[in-house]
Amino acid sequence: MAPAAPVVAALGDDLLREVFVRLPTPADLLCAAAACKPFLRAARSAPFLRRFRRRHPSSCPRLLGCILLVPNRRCGKLHLLPISPPSSSSSSAASAANGCGGDFALSFLPGGGWLGRAPATWEHLDCRNGLLLLKNMVSQELAVADPVSRRCVSLPAPPAGRAVGYGLFADHGDSSEFRVVCLSRDAASVELRALFLSSGELSWANVAGVECQTDLSAGSRAMQANLSLYWRLDGGERMVAFSTASMEFSVLDLPPDLRELSFDAVDRGEEEDVNVLHLITMMGFRIEVWAGTVDDDGGIAWRRVEKSVRFHKVLTEMINPSVDSYQHELDVIRVVAGVVFLRQWNHLFSIDLETMRLKMLPNKDCAEALIYPYTIAWPPSFLNQQAKAPDETGN
Repeated sequence: MAPAAPVVAALGDDLLREVFVRLPTPADLLCAAAACKPFLRAARSAPFLRRFRRRHPSSCPRLLGCILLVPNRRCGKLHLLPISPPSSSSSSAASAANGCGGDFALSFLPGGGWLGRAPATWEHLDCRNGLLLLKNMVSQELAVADPVSRRCVSLPAPPAGRAVGYGLFADHGDSSEFRVVCLSRDAASVELRALFLSSGELSWANVAGVECQTDLSAGSRAMQANLSLYWRLDGGERMVAFSTASMEFSVLDLPPDLRELSFDAVDRGEEEDVNVLHLITMMGFRIEVWAGTVDDDGGIAWRRVEKSVRFHKVLTEMINPSVDSYQHELDVIRVVAGVVFLRQWNHLFSIDLETMRLKMLPNKDCAEALIYPYTIAWPPSFLNQQAKAPDETGN
């Protein structure tokens, strides 16, 4: 019988990736990648991993819980609120991450993190794909921290100018890479500037500007979709968009129905949708999906493409049937891994977009907390490492 290694080598990386991208779960991909070095080499391709993630948006990255940043008089205190993810494979991944000794007190940061001598030193700016973006309030330097691996990358302070917003981009096929965008405005300037830093260079570049007199809305956090970051502007009528691929900076009009509502931008997972921006909101206790397509004049045309069943009855049964919850809509916090996270009063909820199942998360007062769904970084580190050349047997 002919050895298997020449047969595997004859398939080539491209054909192997066409097979791998059709595997049903990330766990299946990991098993295949561990089988032999040719399989591992094919699976480590960053473009392939981006493609795999687009086809499996509900399972990679894996949900671990919600980070709650609870303010008090002296400092912000960070908590990890574990959740029960919708699938058993996600649950086992979350259990593994919990068992690895993640440090969500961030004691590995310079100065000791939240539990150090000066816990108010670090300000939380963003959270994505297992990474936290933080700002040192004393030196103005930034840091990207991974609580699970207890690693921290120090970043220089942005150039002079008034920083009005930050965004962390960490979702492009390699969990060891990231990009940071700082929105800045000089005094009395009508132009909003985008400053860009990548993990490969760790230096700021002033890459784009757009005429925009309006600042970001209070509490506006970066949204990520289609290789871009988005921030809502004050007044709710528009938002700014920065493409990490083309380095273009633009202002987009929002549909009138969304101007008073909370929403998040999402990747739908279909490759043909990369040029269509999708927003998810909650209106009348129904999940709504809006799609925006840029026209030839640079404007954006919006249409509502999906509308879910109404969640009000099951919601009131979960909280208190005697409470008139019609007066309190659900606020969309963020959409991660195919799950919408919402808040009403001091309660947290999640809705699995595949099954449309509503869950109330573990009871914890979150009325004043900043909330960031937290995921286990994907792909795992062994898929991000530089593949070694196969040995003579191909194993």
